[in-house]
Amino acid sequence: MKNEKLKIIGYHILKNLDSVAQLNADLFIKHQPRWFAGMEPEESFRIAACGLKMNLECFIRGDLFPLENYFKGCAGIKLDRGVGIRDVVEGTLLRKKVFISAGFEFFSDKDDFIAFLEELEDYYVEVLTLTTERYSSMLLSRLNAEHIRNKLLLEASRTVTSALDPDEVLSRLAEVLAGTVGEGCCTIFLVNPETGGLAPCAGFGYGTKECQSALQGLRLCPSGNTLSGVDGKSYGFCSSNKAGSSFADILPEAVRSGSASLFHITSSDRMVGVALVSSEQPGFTFDNATTELIGGILNTVAVAIESAAAARQTKRQLMESESLRRVANVLLESPEGRNGSILGLIADEARTIVNGMGSALLLLEGQSLRCVCGSGTPRCPVEYYDVESTYYGNVFKKGKTIIVRDAQSEIPEVEFIDKVRTLIIVPLLEGDRKLGLLMVSNKSGGFDHADKRIMEMFAAQAVLALRNSRLFEQSEKLVVQGERQRLARELHDSVTQALYAITFCSGAAVRSLESGKRDAAVDQLKALQGMAQQGMRDMRSLIFDLHPPELESEGLVGAIQARLNSVEIRSGLDAEFLIDGDERRLPLRVEEEIFRIVIESLNNSAKHSKAGSVTVHVDFTDSETVVKIIDDGQGFDIATLPTGGMGLRGIRERADKINAELEINSAPDKGTVLTVKVSVDEETGDRDE
Repeated sequence: MKNEKLKIIGYHILKNLDSVAQLNADLFIKHQPRWFAGMEPEESFRIAACGLKMNLECFIRGDLFPLENYFKGCAGIKLDRGVGIRDVVEGTLLRKKVFISAGFEFFSDKDDFIAFLEELEDYYVEVLTLTTERYSSMLLSRLNAEHIRNKLLLEASRTVTSALDPDEVLSRLAEVLAGTVGEGCCTIFLVNPETGGLAPCAGFGYGTKECQSALQGLRLCPSGNTLSGVDGKSYGFCSSNKAGSSFADILPEAVRSGSASLFHITSSDRMVGVALVSSEQPGFTFDNATTELIGGILNTVAVAIESAAAARQTKRQLMESESLRRVANVLLESPEGRNGSILGLIADEARTIVNGMGSALLLLEGQSLRCVCGSGTPRCPVEYYDVESTYYGNVFKKGKTIIVRDAQSEIPEVEFIDKVRTLIIVPLLEGDRKLGLLMVSNKSGGFDHADKRIMEMFAAQAVLALRNSRLFEQSEKLVVQGERQRLARELHDSVTQALYAITFCSGAAVRSLESGKRDAAVDQLKALQGMAQQGMRDMRSLIFDLHPPELESEGLVGAIQARLNSVEIRSGLDAEFLIDGDERRLPLRVEEEIFRIVIESLNNSAKHSKAGSVTVHVDFTDSETVVKIIDDGQGFDIATLPTGGMGLRGIRERADKINAELEINSAPDKGTVLTVKVSVDEETGDRDE
């Protein structure tokens, strides 16, 4: 740039700057009153003098370098205040007018003045070109930034309004926030209403499993001072697993350096959560525009985030309730266990309910805890843990749930289970009585207070299931004992009596033979033969009652038919068997109980009722199976009969076991009708039960 005359006038004006600056300030006030009329005179003079100095420095240097620095510094501030390109160009031309006036006074020679004007014109051509280019570029950049901002705000709004699932809403929002920075990552923490702490609920941009695990294990506390958010609010910091602990040094330093920032999420002055946004670009730091953009997005969708958080909490509570209900049904429905023992069910369901990888059940035996079963991996390395001298024994004695965030460092080396990283240990308590421990290991992200709460509720269900199982075993023993007593009575009433009669009759035959009474001996031996045959029939009947082979092979109908044939032969009763409806198999346990009821009723008809005939009627309807035993015996008065008389207590107990409806109708000299009704709901149980 040619600056021979400009350089001369530049030095001259610097010596007389005040008068020229005042002229420039007066022109600003006159032609740009929007910006200068309300300004203090001293401030307008300072602005004019600053602009003149910058241009005079360019005159003297012969380049536009000082003007370049101006665009890097002050131009952005003018745009922020709303100063447009027209205002800037007008101000530039007003300053040009001041320079022409000063040159006219300084250059007395006409040729020198014309040369000055030519240099000044060339200078301002370059100045105006640079000014319009730079301001246009800055305005375009800001328009693009505003467009991106509006696009992200719109995308965030669409995200939280289009998705129905709260987890999907939060995941999409994390993706939007991560997109505000290059190579961005974002984790959204929500307030836990139970503890007040903040736990991660959604994330985006974390590529490695180690990083994902670390973020899942990260917890924030609103009362700490380890981390500071962009609004100045401070947070505490902790972790629920070892991977999260590795962030203890990394994250605070990242926040302090500006490569990561915490953004407070509030709705109507209520704290909803925190968004952690970071960039993996080397040297990245958050600028004001990005910070304002993320803050604007969160303000726009804060209400929706709060709704998603509430829906997520409700969804989790419903899932927990459903899980506990399902677990309770599974554990208590079949005390003897289904698809394995009750202990295996407890271990399986415990692992499932909190998304753990492995589980183990330890029960107290003497002075040790025995690992009775496990599920998943890993498993307990040893079977017994001494209560007094081991880590698990100490936990058992305390009777409190504990969460182990780093098993390798918190559990003694001789006891920790290989490959276990995180662990929750819950005591099994029946009142004040300690039964054992239930452990679940290796949940992704570690265990937290929510897991502790649901595991303690599950443990209470498990204790009820264990107690129910014990009661079931005791009732089974009582049933076996009752069956033995019944068999003892049957043996006494039939086989034992027959054997006694055989002994007595054989003795009489011996004495007859010894005394030469041959005919009497023959009669006695014939009677002896009949007694032995009757005893054999009674014994076969008892063996049949224990477990009739026809019951499994041919079902209830075949077993009843075989029993009626035996009754006819043994007691001389006229037996009839009637079947209505389409015959179907029932669960084995139902068939067994109905068959036992039929046997007891037939015994009553043969021994107590003095009946001449008996009819068994089985009716298979769509809604139930009805079995009737009808005899023409002497009957009885139900009101005067003892509760357990004639084996009726055993019949009632068997009916109760299969939830059957039992009805007994009888009157003196009118016979007896016993009716058993089993609904189709009981019939749909497992066939092999």
